[in-house]
Amino acid sequence: MQPILVTNLVLLWIVLLLNLLLTIALIRRFNDMDIGLEKGSLAPDFQAETLTGETVKLADYARKAVSFIFISPHCSPCLEKIPKLNALAAKAERAGVEMLLVNTDGDKAETAAFVEKHNVTLPVLIAPSESNSFARDYKADATPSYCILNQDSYVEAAGVFEPDWEEQLARAWAAA
Repeated sequence: MQPILVTNLVLLWIVLLLNLLLTIALIRRFNDMDIGLEKGSLAPDFQAETLTGETVKLADYARKAVSFIFISPHCSPCLEKIPKLNALAAKAERAGVEMLLVNTDGDKAETAAFVEKHNVTLPVLIAPSESNSFARDYKADATPSYCILNQDSYVEAAGVFEPDWEEQLARAWAAA
């Protein structure tokens, strides 16, 4: 074998091993992420803005079961779920749960454009992560994720959207 070919093969194996190690490290880090508040914990207060400019806080949802769905307009899995979330709003309402989207990435103008472009029919709260602690306080470090509160503002369920996310939400709504 030529020395250059051997050198290239050795370098290729080194790159492959480094890639494998980095992938394992990323998987471990993702698995260690603590996404969502613990079931049964009292929800922290928050402040967010509606598209009409009104400021809302947790007390505005007192005595109501509520689902906060944390999204980002730049998140393709979030965009894919918008039509189903719009359709699930009626099911949530029948279960006595108010469902709201929480935009964690963007200002009012960007959010309004997003709502119009994607035909969002759900109420939307604006709470950009850079300037608002809502998502951080609710441990919504990934999008799409959710936090469902019962009528007493205690967490019924929280986490990221799994493959059976529609059933996850429906089960949590039944408990709320």
